[in-house]
Formats: sequence, structure tokens, C-alpha cells
Amino acid sequence: MRVKCIVSYDGSQFHGFQVQKSQRTVQGEIQKALKKINEEEIIIHASGRTDAKVHGVHQVFHFDTKKDLPASQWKRAINHFMPNDIYILDACYVDENFHSRYSATKKEYRYLLSMNEYNPFQTDYIYQYGRNLDIDLMKDAATIFLGEHNFASYCSYDQYGNTIRTLYTFDIDEKDGIVTFTLIGNGFRRYMVRHLVGGLIQVGAKRIDKEYLKELLDSCGEKKCLFKAKPQGLYLQEVFYEE
Repeated sequence: MRVKCIVSYDGSQFHGFQVQKSQRTVQGEIQKALKKINEEEIIIHASGRTDAKVHGVHQVFHFDTKKDLPASQWKRAINHFMPNDIYILDACYVDENFHSRYSATKKEYRYLLSMNEYNPFQTDYIYQYGRNLDIDLMKDAATIFLGEHNFASYCSYDQYGNTIRTLYTFDIDEKDGIVTFTLIGNGFRRYMVRHLVGGLIQVGAKRIDKEYLKELLDSCGEKKCLFKAKPQGLYLQEVFYEE
């Protein structure tokens, strides 16, 4: 039987989502719990990987099990073995054709930045930029990324394959000195959100202009964006599936 779970986690004390030898990861903690419940090794499959220090609000994963528990008990059973920085929000049985990653139609990421004085209580959750940015300039520059593009210039250097993605939403809002970047797209490559936000921060600081970001985008990977926002302000907010 296949179980779908929605999980929330504070990424500040994790070396990313994906299992890594000798490192604390979200996947590693969940799989340790599932091994205790199932009395055998269980591999989970997530909607995508998040990097070290990145948070998950509604991350999705699934796993296959022989354990015949009522659907309502999976949430309680897994949470019983969870550390206090991971929490299963929901668990249910799904059709065997469901796949957390390949069935997803859209993903939403949010990035939080503070233009205020440094706050040590926020440092793991909001990027402490500490200077004013021109919000209108960033909003205008963000429009060049909307629609379908080859985002090779805004992805990790070590990634190959299809870098064409569609960005449906790229909103920037500011309240009380906290800037929220909201991106919704049909998929994101590694570091893509952090490079896009990093580029816009440079525009907001008036170090580069919108045309330079467009030049990078149009180069389709020949020229690389060298600006990457810090991981602490990044959240995987939502994963969408067909109803």
C-alpha cells in the first residue's frame, strides 16, 4: 500500500532533505521512524530535495508499506518517533500510480528577507540583509522571468538535462521591512530560486539592472548568474497535484 504524507520541518539543523552518510537529514530521520514502525527498511520519495538550512512548510513524500494501519494512525505513529523540528501534518493512502515528485503539477517557494536591523532570533528563518532595497525595481525586473524559459543560467553549475521551466507567479511584497518573494512554477532546478532571488536583490541594491538579468536569461547557460541568496530565508511552501 502507498502512503502519502505532508511534512513540515525546520531546516536550520539539517544537512538538507536527502539522505547523506554521517549527516543529519530530514529523509534520514523519517526513514529511521518508519523502520521502527514497519520493522524493515522503508525508502521515502519526496516531491523534491531541499538544501541545507532550507525549510519545508508543506513538503510531500510517499512510501510503500506492508503494514496495515488505519490511515488515521499513520500521522500519529510517525510523529511519535519524530524529533521536534519535523512534524507530519497529514497522512493518507493513495493509488499506487501516485508519485510525490512526478505527479506534482506546480510548486510554490517563498523567500523571506529583512531590511531591518539584525535580529539574532530571525537569523535561521529570515535572511538578515539589513539594508534598504528598491522594491519597485525588483518587481519590475521579476517580470522577465514569467512564462516558459530556459533557466540554465540560474541553475546549479553541476546540473545538466532539461532546464526549461515555466514560472507562473513571481510576486514581491514588503511589510514592516520584511520582503517576501513568492514563486510558483511547474518545477525548479537546484539553486534556481536562490539565484533568481539573488539576482533581484542586486537589482534592488542598484548594483545591476533588469537588462543584465535578461541578458543572463537569454544566454541559456552560456553566462551564469553569480548571485545566490542565502538558504536560511527559503521555504518550500506548497506542492500542487491534480484534483
